[in-house]
Amino acid sequence: MTLSATRPALVGTGRADPRVSFLVLIGWYAAVVVAFGLFLGTLSGSVPVGCGEGCDSERSRMLLFGLYVALPAMFLALLVSLATLAALVSRVRIRSGALVGTLSAVVPLAGCALLTASL
Repeated sequence: MTLSATRPALVGTGRADPRVSFLVLIGWYAAVVVAFGLFLGTLSGSVPVGCGEGCDSERSRMLLFGLYVALPAMFLALLVSLATLAALVSRVRIRSGALVGTLSAVVPLAGCALLTASL
């Protein structure tokens, strides 16, 4: 019989909680959507005078851009983020769920921002 101190039971696996990481990931995407909504609120909704029937307001043009360009880009970024989140949670020993969620969201969102800004 040895007199060594007993080791405390390890709590958890040393990995981030996938639920917390997923909520942080969704929070980043919600922040982008809210920021786009606030940006739309700053744009003018009036059509320029003397433009005719074929003109749209700045707000409606940006809304169409968001619907047809930014929304599909965000969807693809979300799929990449979810795959990255699954890989990070299962393979990397990062204990912070906030860090794992942020890491899995930031790179695809930055790619999405670069894509939409280049158009």
